[in-house]
Amino acid sequence: MDRRPLSPEPVAPYLSVPPPRGLFTRLARVALHLTRLQEESILEIDLRYSDYTVLATLQKEGAKDGLPVSRLADLVLRPMGSITQILDRLAKDKLVERIPDPRDRRMVLIAITEEGTRVALRGAKVYDPIQARVLEGIEPHELGEVDHAIRRLLKALEEDQENAGELWARK
Repeated sequence: MDRRPLSPEPVAPYLSVPPPRGLFTRLARVALHLTRLQEESILEIDLRYSDYTVLATLQKEGAKDGLPVSRLADLVLRPMGSITQILDRLAKDKLVERIPDPRDRRMVLIAITEEGTRVALRGAKVYDPIQARVLEGIEPHELGEVDHAIRRLLKALEEDQENAGELWARK
């Protein structure tokens, strides 16, 4: 029997690179895993995840009279061209409807239909257990720390995006 000590597990290179490059690499890997989980969760409702996020957002916002397309695009972090394609698919499936804005006929509001609400709620029933499965081994205080740090990072990224937009507008 071989009694040589086991060598330590090799560390994945992306884990040993210090911030900021290593941090952004790890965040990118997290984003890829989140995309995989999101796609897994949505298989049951036969939608693209981007379509589901629009339905879920409309359902959560509770805007019975609808939301302006630009506001919806901001909430789901999609450019206007992309949100239009998503809304076309959802309207075709009768999950959302376009309503003329009574205050400004040039504007269109997007409202979720009853069927869209059912689909959004069914999607949440599938997605919530998947999220719980992934997080079950993490202590509540650790989740709180991660959540706090990510909120701060999101704020920094959103401020950077606003500043970058101002820079691009000046060029």
